[in-house]
Amino acid sequence: MFEKIRNRLTLRYAMVMMLLMMAFIVVSAAGLLWILYQEERQNLRSFTEEEVWEQVGMYKEKGTFFQLPSKETEDSGRGSKIFCYVFDTNGQLSAAEEPDQLIQSGVLRIIYKWDAADGEVKLKKFLLDNGDRAVVMLCSMKIYDGSQPLGTVFVGEDISDYYRKLKILLIMMVVISIIFLFIAAFAGHLLAGQAMIPIKQAFFRQREFIADASHELRTPLSVIKLSVEAVQKDNDQRLSSFSVQTLDDMNSEVRRMAKMVTDLLTLARADAGATNIIKEKFNLAAMLEMLIRSVGPLAIVKEIKLVMRGEEMLPIMADRERISQLLLILLDNAIKYTPVGGKVDILLTRIVTPKAAVMITVSDTGEGISEEDQKLIFERFYRVDKARSREEGGTGLGLSIAKWIVDIHEGEIKVESTLGKGSSFIVSLPL
Repeated sequence: MFEKIRNRLTLRYAMVMMLLMMAFIVVSAAGLLWILYQEERQNLRSFTEEEVWEQVGMYKEKGTFFQLPSKETEDSGRGSKIFCYVFDTNGQLSAAEEPDQLIQSGVLRIIYKWDAADGEVKLKKFLLDNGDRAVVMLCSMKIYDGSQPLGTVFVGEDISDYYRKLKILLIMMVVISIIFLFIAAFAGHLLAGQAMIPIKQAFFRQREFIADASHELRTPLSVIKLSVEAVQKDNDQRLSSFSVQTLDDMNSEVRRMAKMVTDLLTLARADAGATNIIKEKFNLAAMLEMLIRSVGPLAIVKEIKLVMRGEEMLPIMADRERISQLLLILLDNAIKYTPVGGKVDILLTRIVTPKAAVMITVSDTGEGISEEDQKLIFERFYRVDKARSREEGGTGLGLSIAKWIVDIHEGEIKVESTLGKGSSFIVSLPL
């Protein structure tokens, strides 16, 4: 149990750490990209404005655009990643400082389809012939002589290398985060183990106390019960009606306390793993018939109809005593919480898939159980209607014991219920 809790805590620590790391990576990458983009965008707009002024000055002086230097002779200080195209008003290329040959055709395709506003910087991506991805930033501005348009300048920058480096950086951050996640998970597992130590100690002390107290209480309760019964059977004593009623109430409460102590001792031994099961082969249908006869008087008092359906021969390999206890708990609960004149239906069926098993369904026509209560009904001391459970003598331990019996037989128990119509407890036990 504690190992499962520890693993669950470790998983939660790891998930929280993973979410934090993912948030850190996303925010860091987005922030870095935004800062670089804004900086390059501002620089590119400045380069474009500078180029426009140079072209206007040249056009005024010589009546033609300034021929930009080639790659071999350029010494502009901007670096080889900056490129420029100048077009006249007819859309004809007048001057160019071309980029790398690999991206020239892609850049020209973008320019011929350009629809951005004047001075706007755009980020464009396209695939090269060799399958690589190219990333460029482009800015365009109109060239005017006063109010007369002269042409258009396109200034761009090849940032493919930056893009690839950022991609590699992102991959490295993810890999480092995964490594740190494993380290954090391991550290979380150790810390969860340390945190579980006082919880384990408290649990073991509580379990020992319940087991010792339950064991010690059995003897005085038995003595009290026998003493009360002895007084009730003493014909020489003349007791008032009040005394007789008080003795009956005492006897009832002692029986209830004795049952609770027995249930607590069973659960304490189950927690300690001290209860061994002895499997033997027996007919489940025959056992169920005998149990129905034993609870028959309780059903007759409330005019409840008990109906058993299913196979008459259903051999099963299980602990006879524990299975008998399981069925008795389910039958007792069904009768307790079924109103007068109701019906309790017990169905035995054999299932083959996904594996051979026997299914026991105990259905009643009671008030039903809400969805919220269905999630907690197998918890210890949990009672749907506490006042009514106390009147019926319930302690909230029966279904916990039933679930434990099913679990040690590697079976499954569940409840299906509709408010106002009744409940069905379905037990599946491997054959």
